[in-house]
Amino acid sequence: MRKRLFSAAIILSILSLVLFYHYGISKATTKDARGLNGEDLARVAPSDPEKAARIEKYGSALSSWMDANLNTSIVPSAVAGVVTPEGLVYYHGANAGASSRYDVASLTKTFTAVLALRLAEEGIFSLDDPVRKYLPGVVIERAELKSCPVTIRHLLAHTSGIPSGESDCSISNARGGSFSVPKQAYPAGYCYAYSNAGYVIMKHVIESAAGKSYSDLVRSRIFEPLGMKSSTAEGSNGTGGIVTNISDLSKYVVMLINEGAYGSRRIISADSFHAMMEKTVELPRTSIDYHYSLSWEVITVNGKIDSYYKAGRWFGGASGLQVFPDKKIALIYLCNPPHHLTSNFMNFRQGLTGILRTLVRNISGDQSLCTRWPAMSPPELGRYQGVYRNSISGNSVRIFLRDGRLFSTINGSIRPLSVFTSNRFLVDSGKNLHNFVWKNSRVIGLAVHGGYYELSY
Repeated sequence: MRKRLFSAAIILSILSLVLFYHYGISKATTKDARGLNGEDLARVAPSDPEKAARIEKYGSALSSWMDANLNTSIVPSAVAGVVTPEGLVYYHGANAGASSRYDVASLTKTFTAVLALRLAEEGIFSLDDPVRKYLPGVVIERAELKSCPVTIRHLLAHTSGIPSGESDCSISNARGGSFSVPKQAYPAGYCYAYSNAGYVIMKHVIESAAGKSYSDLVRSRIFEPLGMKSSTAEGSNGTGGIVTNISDLSKYVVMLINEGAYGSRRIISADSFHAMMEKTVELPRTSIDYHYSLSWEVITVNGKIDSYYKAGRWFGGASGLQVFPDKKIALIYLCNPPHHLTSNFMNFRQGLTGILRTLVRNISGDQSLCTRWPAMSPPELGRYQGVYRNSISGNSVRIFLRDGRLFSTINGSIRPLSVFTSNRFLVDSGKNLHNFVWKNSRVIGLAVHGGYYELSY
């Protein structure tokens, strides 16, 4: 009996130690952004008293919205905040804190672009080098499309002509292993076509040219100079997979706000930063537009950048980052949806982005930020009329103007087109994107899911 009691006492003692240890670790994990006196070490106090007052006045709206709208079956946890050149001036976590780590999904692409620009500055490669220079066995361009050689710049700008979700692929091998090369759908440099595969190829170009792993290069060129000690690129394929927390990510954002600089350190030069934001294909002139740069989505008003944005979403990880350069302020969020394609998650993400943008407007004092969207007059829409023909399949698409609106005969039926940007139009609530190609100040072609169509008349 004594032996049993003794054994039970030992077991209870061990369980108590385990529970105490677990509680202590959990408590430390959730409180590790705070100092001995309870001060928040992740959050920075603005030097401008008026801005500090606005943050305190309006910040609670973000906190209240997140606490009220977080549904753990849709988004188990989330953290969001606002960044200025001083750092993370406000944030709130719902089931999360400043040290909670998340997979940023496609926000990784911006790190890949920054790294590529840094390596170009170091002379490792040129952005206009062809991909085959570093991956000799990889041939992306198709002769039947009369495509020029695909370059590093094309990969970074999503203008390689490689579409996403293409099932017709070849397999190539490089230093970092094997990867898929989808069949090119559009001539290189003609139009934007979002491509995860292009960034996977970019990772292999980087590793081949530099002779080092992508994760080592991101760490030495970006994470370490910025002091991003909790971030890793070990599981990244160049298009997704970087893991970080809001405290670390805010340092990356400060660098962006400062156009490549972080304190006395330069991650990329100002010239490289501006090149990263430039248009990568020819577009018509409009007062408000939305273009794609090297990894970023850029909104311009009267030729000046209103903001640039990038979001990522995948199973278990999602993120968003938007910088308003004129006001030197940015919004960021991180979360972990189990299923990233559901309407419930998309509604949550849209709501969170909206409340963050409102907070940015209130803190900056500029209510016009990110409130305008491209619109086109009938004469401007009329420039896209014509019959477009696919030289490979022989199929044709007719674009015509009726009652001040554009229509398309895509897939044999007449569909209205909605303005998305100055050269991109949506069909059927976002499906079948029509991407018109401009060269020498005129429309010459149309890229749709079915391939590339040349303007015939």
